[in-house]
Amino acid sequence: MKADRYSNFLYLIILLFGLFWVSSCTHEADLTGLPVVCFDGAVLPIYTNNCSISGCHDGKGEAGPALNNYSNIVSTIVPGDPENSSSYKAIITTRGENKMPPSQPISIDQRTTIRVWIEQGALQTTCKTGKSN
Repeated sequence: MKADRYSNFLYLIILLFGLFWVSSCTHEADLTGLPVVCFDGAVLPIYTNNCSISGCHDGKGEAGPALNNYSNIVSTIVPGDPENSSSYKAIITTRGENKMPPSQPISIDQRTTIRVWIEQGALQTTCKTGKSN
């Protein structure tokens, strides 16, 4: 009986330590060397080709914001904080009813572009080359 209690106690300690260790992990990237992500050349096309399509977030069908211009898109973003940005959280969800777009997840490259843009401040940048200023 004592051995069972000891085993359960040890299991609980290991579980709590594991939960603490996992929750303390952070994944912060150093973005200082990256070029600025261009909103109109890199971010807007992702939203217009995947979100702002007929029957979805084009302002005519789906409830919620139209995701077809900077002010509408940025209303779903917390600059510098992708984890608290509603449209970003929707596009990184790859399963279930909250997955956006519902038919096909956005590619990892496109999700990364949006994440970096948000982390860089979600600025309304215009550039000639597409991805960077």
